[in-house]
Amino acid sequence: MDPATPAGWLDPRTFLSRHKLRPKDSFGQCFLISPHVVRAIVEAVDARADETIVEIGTGTGTLARCLAPAARRVLAIERDRDLVAALAADPLPPNVTVVEADAATFDYAAVYAEGPTAVVGNLPYQITGRLIRALVETPGWRVAVVMVQQEVGKRLAASPGDDDWGALSVFTQAACAVEKVCGAAPGCFHPAPRVQSTVVRLTPRATPLAVEDRRFQQVVKALFAARRKTLRNGLSSVVGRDHAAAVCESVGIDPGARPETLTIEQLGRLSEATKTSAPGA
Repeated sequence: MDPATPAGWLDPRTFLSRHKLRPKDSFGQCFLISPHVVRAIVEAVDARADETIVEIGTGTGTLARCLAPAARRVLAIERDRDLVAALAADPLPPNVTVVEADAATFDYAAVYAEGPTAVVGNLPYQITGRLIRALVETPGWRVAVVMVQQEVGKRLAASPGDDDWGALSVFTQAACAVEKVCGAAPGCFHPAPRVQSTVVRLTPRATPLAVEDRRFQQVVKALFAARRKTLRNGLSSVVGRDHAAAVCESVGIDPGARPETLTIEQLGRLSEATKTSAPGA
């Protein structure tokens, strides 16, 4: 075995063949078959002996097997009951618990409340945005290492002025530091998807760059819905066109600037300033 292959590695194709299963198109299943990418994920998680690792979409349990030796427990979420049944019939490390559940509606907060927690997973592409938002909005985890489409990875890690800088970038980076771990070509999966993928690591900030209250959400969404327009125009739906320029100038921001040039801190100050401006106060 390649020395770079992580301990516990089991090729998903071996598991599927053993249990006479095939990837389901209806579930968007693409199983990670690259031991090198799995190793990169395991190293990025850097599991602690006292923590639970929540794996979103365990599939054939390959990643769970590789994470188990370093963690107190791996809680492996899977909604495909055929895979759940196969995992129940397959030898798994004793500290791996498979839970049949939908990752989009799973109660993550209940797990976080039990003790130190990390999150990992190959996020279903159809609900990636929802899962990222659920992570960011539910504190209590130490680190999250997730596989996303390359385009989403670029948005998560973008900087002000980038074409990919947008609402998802702002909301995620306000709460978390974002780092790219590695890329994953289509050949790293079975079956091969038609997209490139990226593994990113999210680490919660001790102090958020901006407070994500309802007004901050409203301002950011309004501005990036009109990202090619000026701040004066973008803010008009929040405070009215007559007040938009004054709000910008009150925090030292040019009303003629474009939303994609603003930092998170500037967006936070702008959001706070709208709270005292009629008619959106």
